[in-house]
Amino acid sequence: MSLNRLVLGVLLLGLSGQAHAATGWETFVSQYSGCSVEYPSYIFTPIQQTGADGATRFTSGLAEAAMVIAGGANEKRVSIADIVRIYLEQVEGESITYRRQEQGWAVYSGYRGGLIYYLKATLSKDRQQACVLELRYPVANKLELDVIVSRISKSLRLPQSGVAARELPDTDRDQ
Repeated sequence: MSLNRLVLGVLLLGLSGQAHAATGWETFVSQYSGCSVEYPSYIFTPIQQTGADGATRFTSGLAEAAMVIAGGANEKRVSIADIVRIYLEQVEGESITYRRQEQGWAVYSGYRGGLIYYLKATLSKDRQQACVLELRYPVANKLELDVIVSRISKSLRLPQSGVAARELPDTDRDQ
């Protein structure tokens, strides 16, 4: 077998893998907040009702795996650090092993209750809109899901301009 045929075979195999990886993904757009995310529909299924907090929960056939998309208007113009702090205060028993915060977004991950916990928050430049993605999944599924979580996270988008999002829930009520 010539080197050219070997390279061509590897290339075709790679391309077919990419085509396969692209199937089974859908885009979810929250009617409540306008936040959107791409997700593997063969793993997660959105629950049609949006909670009072504006969050849409996704169930999974994988035991203990779940995803939540939330967001809305940021009337108080809180910072990305404040948004993350509010979410992490509501999550008990987490052990954060990775954190990265940049202008307009933050990612935190670690462990919670024996599961991998992942949180990403984005904030519009004018601080008027925010979107939050939360995922949890079993450590046993880490290898196959880390790549998927990365793709989901990279796809998280703020509402398109002109989409009016409802106000984020008042988090001061619990404090």
